[in-house]
Amino acid sequence: MKQIKILRILTFLLAVSLAIVSIAGAFFPETYSRDSPSMGAQGAGQDLVNLIVVVPLLLLSFHYTSRDSRMASLIYGGTLFYIMYSFIIYCFGVNFNRFFLFYCLTLSLSLYSFILLFTELRRQKVEDWFEGAPVRGVSLYLIVVALIFYVLWLKSIVPAILQNQVPADVSGNNLLVNPVHVIDLVFALPGLIIGALLIRRKLGLGYIIASIALVFMVLLTLALAAMVLVLVLREINEDYTVAIVFAALSLTSFLFTLLLLRRVKVKPST
Repeated sequence: MKQIKILRILTFLLAVSLAIVSIAGAFFPETYSRDSPSMGAQGAGQDLVNLIVVVPLLLLSFHYTSRDSRMASLIYGGTLFYIMYSFIIYCFGVNFNRFFLFYCLTLSLSLYSFILLFTELRRQKVEDWFEGAPVRGVSLYLIVVALIFYVLWLKSIVPAILQNQVPADVSGNNLLVNPVHVIDLVFALPGLIIGALLIRRKLGLGYIIASIALVFMVLLTLALAAMVLVLVLREINEDYTVAIVFAALSLTSFLFTLLLLRRVKVKPST
């Protein structure tokens, strides 16, 4: 990989920056003191997942990517995309605090690392990496997940538009708009559907998008489950069944990730 030296520096800095903001959010309550109790609890839940799962996965996947592991490069890409997605929300959805510059730094590092990696992957014939991959099953799963989240968000957005009101998840958290709605409706959910259609045709870009999307969904739904659990622990919400749903979705995404990535051929030694 031509950009490996630059990626090594960016990844190290990203891991440090992500660890700093995760420790601050998970263990120092004043970090989210300007946010609603609900937003603060959700932030702490995600910070715990970022610290315990995402930082180690980022470093480990990059380590094997630097050793020319094809599977690791796709896991690394999914991890970068998850961080990039999450920190758009941190930058635009969390009230200003002393870690704002670290939020921006984390977003910037993940963005440019992802661009470099994605550019490198597009130079290669990724469709030749896979043999007997379950493209129909993966394609169907990506579409189903996209439709589920479309229904969830539109169920909140459309009635508010028709009644000329602000959705409860926006007004209740003192937001201008919900950044999750924006990112999902503009980028993430259309990306899942496009990736599903491309992988069904066994195109290289489809394999890249689908692999990254599956890793991203494993991490995101795990973080969502942690958010709900912290809400319950802080007695802000008493319903933990949503956490079970997200945990089940994370496990399902993990199984689909295994089914797809286990079909990646090992790069021949030279």
